[in-house]
Amino acid sequence: MGKAVNRNDVAKRAGVAPSTVSNVINGTKFVSEEVKQRVLRVIAELEYEPNLLARSFKMNSTKQVTILLSTLDNFDELYRGMYEIAFPSGYSLNVIIANDNRVNYSNNCYAHRSEGIINLSRFFCTEKEYNKLISHDIAVVNVAPGIENFEVSINYVNAVEAFVEELLKKGRSHVAFLADTSREEIEPDTRLIAMRYFLGKAGAPFDERRLCCFQDNIVTLSASEFGYNATADILQRFPDTDAIYCVNDNIALGAYKCLMERGLQISRDVSLCGCDDMLIGRYMSPAISSMGYDKSEFGRLCMNNILEQLKGNKEQERKIILYAEYHARSSV
Repeated sequence: MGKAVNRNDVAKRAGVAPSTVSNVINGTKFVSEEVKQRVLRVIAELEYEPNLLARSFKMNSTKQVTILLSTLDNFDELYRGMYEIAFPSGYSLNVIIANDNRVNYSNNCYAHRSEGIINLSRFFCTEKEYNKLISHDIAVVNVAPGIENFEVSINYVNAVEAFVEELLKKGRSHVAFLADTSREEIEPDTRLIAMRYFLGKAGAPFDERRLCCFQDNIVTLSASEFGYNATADILQRFPDTDAIYCVNDNIALGAYKCLMERGLQISRDVSLCGCDDMLIGRYMSPAISSMGYDKSEFGRLCMNNILEQLKGNKEQERKIILYAEYHARSSV
């Protein structure tokens, strides 16, 4: 195995000082365009790869943002939006699956020397740990509700109103609400709040017994398995259920299978609606009604927010809201 090419090798071939090579790579000092191009040409010829880890410690910057997720389901568009902003700014994205509330994920972020954290998980850290992150000048966005922070969130009120209006036109009001979170976590969700409000406003109060949540600390079931089992439970306890709302489309897929196996015709017997507007739902027969938003835009907003914080811009809007739309299809 040959000796690895180092900075001195590049400097010697390009006829410059080693410090000039560093200045070209890091952009720390002015280098004439002619010298810069000569150094870059030699770097390419020698296939020189700088020691990014050593450089990050020296510069006290890793150019790394960590994304915390409960699941990778339906993440590609979000990631694409984040990457569109991160890459031109020289930042890399590190993804951590965070689905266990016994784990202190802020420590994982410290271990990766993250400069920013985009939290899309149900589990993250306590308020004390969050304040510790802020004290270390780590930019954070979209942390759990209740902690004063920079947040990009989705408001589903208008989408739920449209869904409820369609149900009421069909004379349906016995709605089951399936959420693969704990009851505590779903309470502040605009989908549940809006469901209660609009059903109550129509004189058909939401039956709290039809709220079905996944209570365990660790997500051992997939969302679809949860949807299947929760639907079976709801139908056994409340056979008059005529509509099911799921907080994501993977839950809806499980509910879909359960309804079909029990001989119930979706739309004719029970209306079904999901959330996130996954592509697969559009190709089911009947196609699954859902609620969606521009996921790439959501990702861009999160990453822009992180970069603005890292620039020291604390005057930016602290809470940015995207509004979801209801996509009516044949399952309702």
